[in-house]
Amino acid sequence: MEAIITYLRELEDMIEAISLTQLQTVLGLLEKAYSNGHRIFIMGNGGSAATASHFALDLAKNTIMPGVSRVKAISLTDHVPLITAWSNDTAYEHIFAEQLATMIEPGDVVIGISTSGNSPNIINALHLAKRLGGVTIAFLGAQGGRTKQLVDAYILAPGHNIEQEEDAHMILAHIITRHIRSVVHAIEKYAAVPVGSTI
Repeated sequence: MEAIITYLRELEDMIEAISLTQLQTVLGLLEKAYSNGHRIFIMGNGGSAATASHFALDLAKNTIMPGVSRVKAISLTDHVPLITAWSNDTAYEHIFAEQLATMIEPGDVVIGISTSGNSPNIINALHLAKRLGGVTIAFLGAQGGRTKQLVDAYILAPGHNIEQEEDAHMILAHIITRHIRSVVHAIEKYAAVPVGSTI
């Protein structure tokens, strides 16, 4: 029981230590992408792959408002046949970059989720995204790894272990989804006001 109490206390401390400045920067980039009709691609490995899928689902579905453009969020972890094809025919390091090469357009956002910040397939995809005019964001662990120096914006999860860092990434995904939903809702409210009315 003592280990559980310690874990929860450390988790609470970690959440309080997450940089609101980093979070605000990320929110601003995502708001801009949504406002300009760009797509959001999300990727990760292992537990971070599950977070990427969950995050894309929430952004795409839980932000829908009638009469307002939808958030275009896509998880690069979900096309298993394509992932295994690229992995088998070339190398695992290319599974995300090759997907992006087909779809990404300037202004699209690419989010890499990596507790180590050193995953080669994440780094390759982020390099490609930058080269093709994409905006790059990362959810990272306590140190940030090589990815920290590569992206346009990042959020560190200053946990004591990978489990806590993954917990933080899921919490951040939910916070961001709720924020983007509020942005979409504000547009929906404005669009519903009759011409000539004052708010």
